[in-house]
Parts: sequence; C-alpha cells; structure tokens
Amino acid sequence: MLKNTTMNLPEDLVARVEAYAARNRTTITAIVREHLEAITEPEKAVSDEDPLLAYSKGLLSRQEAVRRLGLRDYADLLVALGDADLPMPLPSRQEIEHQASTFAELWKMG
Repeated sequence: MLKNTTMNLPEDLVARVEAYAARNRTTITAIVREHLEAITEPEKAVSDEDPLLAYSKGLLSRQEAVRRLGLRDYADLLVALGDADLPMPLPSRQEIEHQASTFAELWKMG
C-alpha cells in the first residue's frame, strides 16, 4: 500500500535534488524512499554476517571492520575490498562538512 505525503522543502533544495535525480536517472520519490529505508531499517545482521560488506555499505567503522575481519590494518581492508570488488563507503555528510570547513579555514590562512 502506498501513501502520498506532502513535504515542505526549500526551493533551492528541491532544485538540487531534481538535478541530482536527472543526472542519476532516478526520481525524487526513489531518493527519499531509499534514504528513509536506510535510516529506519533495524540493525541488520549483515554487519554480523559479512563485516566487509557492512563496511562497504557504511554500516561499520574502518576500525571495527579491520577488527572483525582480523586484518592487520587499513591497507589490508582496502585490499580486501578490491578483492571482493566492493566499493569504498561514502563519507558521511558530517565528515564531508568537517572536511569542507577544514579546507575553508586552511584556504583563509594561505
């Protein structure tokens, strides 16, 4: 069963999301649905079953993945991801914002 929902969003955000959806050949509905499913899904057993997959999906930290997989270090984790043909996890929004603010501060100092 589907339910229509109205959301109040800033126009500039909607414009950016529409552009993103067009570039990625998807819809705003699909983007919202995927995000809401990702943030509300109960803790998955995937993090217990396959730590490498969980790390790739951003469900485990780098340190926790290395520990659970019994690897030596981050370099070994990168090799394991490559061997399994899994992508690197995307940085969190917080991490990106932190990197951007650090860059901006460094830029001002230069």
